[in-house]
Amino acid sequence: MTRLAALPALALLAAAPASAPIFADAMEAAGPWVAKGSDSVAGSSASVPGSDGRAVELAYDFGRVSGYAYMRRPVAIALEDNFEVRFRVKGTGGRNDFQMKLTNGDNVWWKVWRNFRPPEQWQEVVVPAGEIGFAWGPTEDKILRRADGIEFVVARNRDGGAGRIAIDELRIVPLPGVRTSVRPPENSANDRIAALAKASPRGAFPRAFIGEQPYWTLAGSDGGKVAALISEDAAIEPAKGSYSIEPVVIDGGRRFSWANVPQSHSLADGKLPIPSVSWSAPGFRLDTTLLADSAGRSALARYALTNLSGGRRTIELRLGIRPWQVNPPAQFLAQQGGASPISRIVRNGTRIEITQPQTEGDPPLKRVLIASRPPDSATVASLPGKDMATADLVYRFELGPGASDQIVLTMPGKVVPPSWDRAFAATRSHWRDVLGRVTLRVPPSKQAVADTLATAFSHILTSRDGPMLKPGTRSYDRAWIRDGAMMSEALLRMGRADVARAFADWYRPNLFSSGKVPCCVDFRGADPVPENDSHGEYIFLVNQLYRFTGDRPALERDWPSVLAATRYMDQLRLSERTPANLTPERRMLYGLMPPSISHEGYSAKPQYSLWDDFWALRGYRDAAEIARVLGKPEAADIAASRDQIAADLHAAILAARDRWKIDFIPGATSLGDFDATSTTIALDPGNEQSRLDPKMLEATFERYWREFQTRASGARPWKDYTPYETRTIGSFVRLGWRDRIDPLLDFFMASRRPAEWNQWAEIVGRETREIRFIGDMPHAWVASDFVRGVLDMFAWERRDDSALVLGGGLSADWLAGKGSRIAGLATPYGQLDFSIRGDHRHLTATIGGGARPPGGFVLHWPYRTRPPRARVDGRVVPWRNGALNLAATGNPIRIEVGQRTGTPK
Repeated sequence: MTRLAALPALALLAAAPASAPIFADAMEAAGPWVAKGSDSVAGSSASVPGSDGRAVELAYDFGRVSGYAYMRRPVAIALEDNFEVRFRVKGTGGRNDFQMKLTNGDNVWWKVWRNFRPPEQWQEVVVPAGEIGFAWGPTEDKILRRADGIEFVVARNRDGGAGRIAIDELRIVPLPGVRTSVRPPENSANDRIAALAKASPRGAFPRAFIGEQPYWTLAGSDGGKVAALISEDAAIEPAKGSYSIEPVVIDGGRRFSWANVPQSHSLADGKLPIPSVSWSAPGFRLDTTLLADSAGRSALARYALTNLSGGRRTIELRLGIRPWQVNPPAQFLAQQGGASPISRIVRNGTRIEITQPQTEGDPPLKRVLIASRPPDSATVASLPGKDMATADLVYRFELGPGASDQIVLTMPGKVVPPSWDRAFAATRSHWRDVLGRVTLRVPPSKQAVADTLATAFSHILTSRDGPMLKPGTRSYDRAWIRDGAMMSEALLRMGRADVARAFADWYRPNLFSSGKVPCCVDFRGADPVPENDSHGEYIFLVNQLYRFTGDRPALERDWPSVLAATRYMDQLRLSERTPANLTPERRMLYGLMPPSISHEGYSAKPQYSLWDDFWALRGYRDAAEIARVLGKPEAADIAASRDQIAADLHAAILAARDRWKIDFIPGATSLGDFDATSTTIALDPGNEQSRLDPKMLEATFERYWREFQTRASGARPWKDYTPYETRTIGSFVRLGWRDRIDPLLDFFMASRRPAEWNQWAEIVGRETREIRFIGDMPHAWVASDFVRGVLDMFAWERRDDSALVLGGGLSADWLAGKGSRIAGLATPYGQLDFSIRGDHRHLTATIGGGARPPGGFVLHWPYRTRPPRARVDGRVVPWRNGALNLAATGNPIRIEVGQRTGTPK
C-alpha cells in the first residue's frame, strides 16, 4: 500500500498523531453501506479484499447519462473542532468526480476531487477538516459539528463509463488546535497574479486583479463555433479558457492603457454583435473591434490607430499576450476565470504559437495567432511563477495629420478566414439579414430599446453550441430545458424556428426511459437532478414548435416523448394527492408537484414551488392539445389530468393564503414567500390570469410595483438583482398596467453594462465595481426574457380566446411623432405587421402581414380619456370596455380613431 501522492487534486498530509478515533469503520462488511444510482445509473456495493482484511467497493455504470452512484452509511458522529478523515482507496475506471460527504439532516458538507482517476493500488487519503466545505442545505451555521451519515460518491464527469472504487480503513481522527480553511488550489494562480497586480502601476494588469469588477461582451458566430470575449477595457480572449491580448499605446513617450484613457463602447449599426472599444487621447484614437466570422472560421481583432494631432508623428501600439482570461477570477462553475497558464510563446514572422498546458494529464494546447504584418519588434518574457510566459508585439505607425493605420490579428479555428474587410462585410451582412426579419421603428427616445431587442436576440444565437441553447459560453456549459424552452419562444417569434427545432430534436433523445425530462444536458449526458418544471417545459416547447410551423410529421415524432413526460408528471403529482396532505397544516401541498430545486432560491432545501405547478399545468394543456391534433386515444385521460391539477393548484394557492395569512400568490406554498418574478410564469406562459383569484393576483404585482419604485428611486437599499426580472414587462402588459411599463424599462435599461453593448449579466450589482460572480455576460436566458417582454408590448397572444392583443404596452411616448411599428413578427396564426401613432385626439393604426388569429385582434384605447369614435376600414366600430375587437380576415386593416387637428367634424 502506498500513500496517494500522484493525483494532484488529492490533498495529503503527514500521518496524524496516534489518537482514539472519533469514528472508525474497518469496512469489513458491505451491509451497513447502502448503494444506489441516480436515474439510469447503476450503483451497488459489495465486500471485496481490502488492504488488510476486507473492504467495501462501490460499483457504478453511467451508461449514456450523467448522474452519480453512491454508497452511504448512516451514523451519529459528534465532531471535534479539529479533525481529519482518513481512508484507503483503490479502483478502476475513467476520470470522474469523486466525493466524500458528511451529512446532517438536509445539510451536506463535502470534499470533491474533480476528474479523479482511481489508483490501481491501495493508496491512503487524508482530508483535513478545513478542506471539507459546506455544499448545500438550509442551515445558517455552516460549521460542520456533527454528522448523521457518511457517503462516498462517484459523479459523472469527463469519462463516465463503468468502474469500481473500493474504500478501506475509514477513520475520523481528532487533531489538536483549530481547523484551518484551505484555499482551493485552482485559486492559487489567481492569488499570485493579484499580488503582482497590486504591486504594479495601475493599468499593468486587468482591473479584476486589483479588486474592481470588470465587464465584457461576446463576439460569437451564429451557432457558437466562435465565442471570443472583449472586455470593456479592450482586452480580447480568443476562445474559452485562452490567453488575453491587451493593447497599450505609447505616444510622445507616455504610456496609455485602460487606466488612463477615456473609453467608449459601440456595436456595429448600434445593435449587431460586433463590439468595439475606443480609446481617446489628445493625440490619438485607438479603435479595437472584435469580429466573430459569420462562417464560424475564426475570431479577428482589428486595431485601428488614428493620429488626432495637427502634425506628423510616430505612435507605437503594443499588443501584449498575457496568461489570463478576460473572464475574471470571480467567475467559476463550468469555467474558472482568471489565470490561464502559458508555457511557451514562439513567433515566426506573422505567426505566433502559444502553448497552454492543460489539466488532468491532457496534452498541451497549441493556439495560433496570425498578424496582418510582422511586428517592428517583439519580446518574449515571463512573469514570476510557473507557466507565466508573456509576449509583446510592437508596431510603430508613422501617421500624418488625421491619418489612420491598422493591425489585424486573426485567431483561426480549423480554417483561416478571408481578409478583415471581406470577413467584416460578410458578417455584417449576415447579422443584418438575421436581425432584420423582425423590425421595429420607434421614436428616437425609444431607439435604445429597439436596438437592445435586436442585440439580445443575437446573443441567444451566439451563446448556443450547435443545437444546444446555452445561457452563456463560460460559466455555463450545458443546456437547460427551462432556459431552452423560453429562449425558443423568443426564437419562434423572431423568425428562427429552425434553431428552436434543432434544440428540441437534440434534447429529445436525452429524456429518461421513465419519461422524466432532465433539467439539463451536457457532454456527460442527461442530469438526474429532479427539477419538476422540466416536463411541462419540454411539452410546451414541442407544442409551440407545431403551432408556429405546422410541422405535423415532427409532432408525430415528438408524441411518444410527450406522452411519456405526461405520464411521469402524473406519477409526481399523484404522490402528493394523499390523505396526509389533506390535513389543515398541509392542505396547501395537496396535488402539487413534489418539492424540487428548479427555483434557485430553493436550492438549500427543495420546496413546493408554484413555478413547477404552473409549468406542469401548461404542459398538460399542451399535451391535451397535441393529443387532439393527432387524434390520440389518450386525449381524454390527459384532459382529465389537466383539469385535476388545475383544481388542485388553485385550491393550494387559497390554502396557502389561509395557512400563511398572506394576500398574494406565494412563490412556494410550503413557505408562503413573496416572489413576483417567479409568479410571472402564471401569466405567461401559464395563461392562468383569468382563473387566478383576482385580489391575490393584483396584490402580488401591486406589492412588486411598490417595492420596485422604492428600489428604483433609491429609497430602499439594494445590493443586486437578476435581470430575469425583465419578464415582469410581459406581466404588466397582460395586467393592463401600460403606464408602469416605461419606468420598468428605464430601470432595466440603466443596468446594461456597458450600456452601448445592449446586454445584461445574470446578476447586476448596484455598486458597479464591487467584485461578485455575475454569471455569463451576456446571458442568453436573460436576453430572451427581455425579447419576449418587449415583443409583448407590441403583440401578445391571449390563449383563452386565441386573440392577438396589440400595442398593450405602448405608452403615449411610443405613439408620438411617426409612432411605432413592428414588422415580420411571427405568431402561431401567421406573420404580423402592426403600426400605431397619434395622440388622444387622433390615433391611426394599421394591421397587416396576413395573421389570422381565430379570436381576432384586440386594440385597447391607450389613454385615460374616453375613446373617440373609431372607424375600421371606413366603417364605424363600437368600443367595448375600452377596446376594439376586430375580426381577422387576412387582409390589411386600417383603424382611425378621432379626428385630425383642424379637420371639420
